[in-house]
Amino acid sequence: MNFTQQSNEKSYSFYVSDYECIIYRFMSVVFSSISIISFILNIRFLFIDHYRLKPLVLNLIINSFILITFSLPYILIQSIKCYPIQSYILCYFQSFLCFTCGICVMYTISLLTLIQYIKLFYNSSIIYRIIEKNNHFLFVLICWLISLFWSLPPLINIRPGYMHEGKGFDCSLNWIKSDIYSRLYLFFAFIFIYFLPLFCLLYTNIHILITIRQLIYKRYPLIPKSKEKISIDTRHHLIDKFTVIESNRLKRLRIDRRFAQATLVIVLHYLLAWTPYTICGILRMFIAMKYIHYEIPSMILTISTLTAKMAVTGQSCIYFYAIRLLN
Repeated sequence: MNFTQQSNEKSYSFYVSDYECIIYRFMSVVFSSISIISFILNIRFLFIDHYRLKPLVLNLIINSFILITFSLPYILIQSIKCYPIQSYILCYFQSFLCFTCGICVMYTISLLTLIQYIKLFYNSSIIYRIIEKNNHFLFVLICWLISLFWSLPPLINIRPGYMHEGKGFDCSLNWIKSDIYSRLYLFFAFIFIYFLPLFCLLYTNIHILITIRQLIYKRYPLIPKSKEKISIDTRHHLIDKFTVIESNRLKRLRIDRRFAQATLVIVLHYLLAWTPYTICGILRMFIAMKYIHYEIPSMILTISTLTAKMAVTGQSCIYFYAIRLLN
């Protein structure tokens, strides 16, 4: 890694006003609180809900532990001093770690939804048999390989690289690189890292929800279409049968409502966590290309980055909460 290249980039004064210091310390307290709560809940999941810990779910917990272990001290030190750590080695390491864990979590939660979709609609297919045979360990490996495919090139100085952003409290991809290779990397990163998992979440969950509702409201004739007179005993039997069917339909309706709530929780968490950071990245890329003449406030960049980190640390808790809504 050639850290001397940073001298050619935009220099950072690292001046932090009192107002910005208050905001960063507040966000650091929020991040620390969420990290501690997530750490405690993840320990609880490991010991109490271990029967639900399939490899992909365990992968969410592992990513949470990794980010908490390495990012929490980094953020706390900066919040206490109210001054960014200027080491580019730590900058590169933090960027690589957060970027890798973030991508891994996004693909993991998408694969969990996709697997559920395949089980419901393609349970006799070859893909379903592969899923059951490999017990999802293969998919965990795929998530990590995809993550490293995107996060390793910037680490080894392949464009666009990593850099300090905003007031220097955080490091991320170098969104302001203007060469064609960096632009192509960032363009495809937006598609395959943010939009593809989002499309997977929306398509699978909406399709499952629509199908369940169609099944719930699908009516079958209880009384045969015949001109023959139906006996009283037969009518009583049909009424009892209708009562049972209607009771089961209402029970499925409650399941449908809980599924809608669980889906809403997962999708909203994804949008709220990753959309601000993605929008900031797109804007910075357009600003660097001089399509937009605007400068994003430094603390907005810092807040969006910390929000994305919170998403990684708390994703396992959100998933377990969504699953409990179905029970």
